Amino acid sequence: FTLESAAVKGKAETGFYTKLVSAGRLDAAYAAKESDPLNTRSFPFMWNGLPSGTKCLALVFDDPDAKPVMQAYGMKGDAFLHWTAADIDPSFGALADNASVKNPSFSQGKNGGGTNGYVGPRPPADFPKGMKKPLVHVYRLTVYALSAKTGLKEGFSLEELQRAMKGKVLAQSQLFVSYSN
Repeated sequence: FTLESAAVKGKAETGFYTKLVSAGRLDAAYAAKESDPLNTRSFPFMWNGLPSGTKCLALVFDDPDAKPVMQAYGMKGDAFLHWTAADIDPSFGALADNASVKNPSFSQGKNGGGTNGYVGPRPPADFPKGMKKPLVHVYRLTVYALSAKTGLKEGFSLEELQRAMKGKVLAQSQLFVSYSN
């Protein structure tokens, strides 16, 4: 199946660390800012061509280009986690602008900032030292078509989501988006 977003525009960009290539740049309205460091306004996206038997969707939105930053600060993981959600009704066909706040019909997990739901991209402006700025980060939205609901409650961890999806993934699709400060 495929994913697309009206919030992603412009030319493809390459992540400074992973070398992943984006479909375009994420609109700044969905990014964190100094004045709003935990922007919770999630970007809209839609899906097409889900496999037969899809009962719900789950998503993970993360930043694999954050790995060197995380290592420098002693954080665990291979990517900074911006959003997880589970038990999304596939008949929606899309998640609307700000669904992370406006749509209580699905559960959301903890992000890398320790809050539930979406937190917008905000690559650190001062890391790594000596590299030409701005550094482009490529973010990865992975949506999973599942054969059954996960039953997860608000505040679940990424590990809990992965365990709950085990044996239920019919297909997955990814959308890569870029952002830099």
